Amino acid sequence: MAHSIQRIPDREIFIEGKPYLYFGGTAYLGLQNYDPFKTLYLKNVSEYGMHYGASRKSNIKLNIYEQAEQQLAEWVGSKGCLTMSSGYLAAQLTVQTLLEKGHPVIAAPHAHTALLMPGVEQTNSPQELVRLIDHKIEKNLCPALLFDTIDFSGNQFPNFEVLKRLPLDKIILIGDDSHGIGLVGDNGNGCYQMLKQLNPSNLLICCSLGKALGTQAGAIFGNKKIIEVLENSAFYGGASPASPAFIATLLGATEIYSERLEVLKSRYQLLKYELRNPSYFNHLDGHPTFEFQNEGLAHALHQDGFIFTNFHYPNKNGPLVSRLVLSAYHTDEDIKKLAESVNAHFN
Repeated sequence: MAHSIQRIPDREIFIEGKPYLYFGGTAYLGLQNYDPFKTLYLKNVSEYGMHYGASRKSNIKLNIYEQAEQQLAEWVGSKGCLTMSSGYLAAQLTVQTLLEKGHPVIAAPHAHTALLMPGVEQTNSPQELVRLIDHKIEKNLCPALLFDTIDFSGNQFPNFEVLKRLPLDKIILIGDDSHGIGLVGDNGNGCYQMLKQLNPSNLLICCSLGKALGTQAGAIFGNKKIIEVLENSAFYGGASPASPAFIATLLGATEIYSERLEVLKSRYQLLKYELRNPSYFNHLDGHPTFEFQNEGLAHALHQDGFIFTNFHYPNKNGPLVSRLVLSAYHTDEDIKKLAESVNAHFN
């Protein structure tokens, strides 16, 4: 059931006057209502305004973008970085450019809809993916493989077993790291370095910065040569950039991100300790999400005062997604209440 609310959700939300603890969404670091983060953002709004009304290719350039892109690249471990106004546009720019260059582009099972567009060949199983990749390698330019780094079905992070079955030295990897950046890796720097160690022919990572990092923007990471190709495209030149106030906040929030990530990690460890049977959930080790398919449990949790991710995705014909999502805004007491409710259902 969908609920309409009047304020940005935090750890507690009110539905028809009744309070619920909220364990849904993707605000992993709980920044949308976190006072230090809001204060930093408002300061940057005062300095940079709400919007930069020009193309990034304009003859007048606002240097905050290049500063942020350099810092992001150093953090992630790539040679280059490009920011866009959303993660969706970042993914679409990346895929469209590879298609225009003539590369066959193949989507792994469960690839995010942001990676899909006309011309992309979709697969439904790891076996089908392996067969199609082998076929394309024999007859075409280097194929590009689209996938979600954090695939909630468990096929990718943390071990990337499906990718390891492929001749990666002949494949361009394009990963969507929207659910990894800010959360996993070295101090939350995502999956770029993990994937680089697999030695693919080339590697591009695109992501939304609006989930863990709380910034309405997207980013693309890769080597300097391919980032320059993307930067010189009409797609990039014709798109408005992200709000400079958000980009400046991203640049200045390094300590906030680190502090909130440590808080989230402690809540995550607490829930794993308190759950009587954590293996019941479809869970990626180290990621603060716990997915399940049990309408009885979903109903019981709602009756006990919890709201969580529970809807058909990506549209009404998609599967029902039931997922408990931890955030840095949760307290130890919130976590213990959740564990108590889950445990009681299995008595």
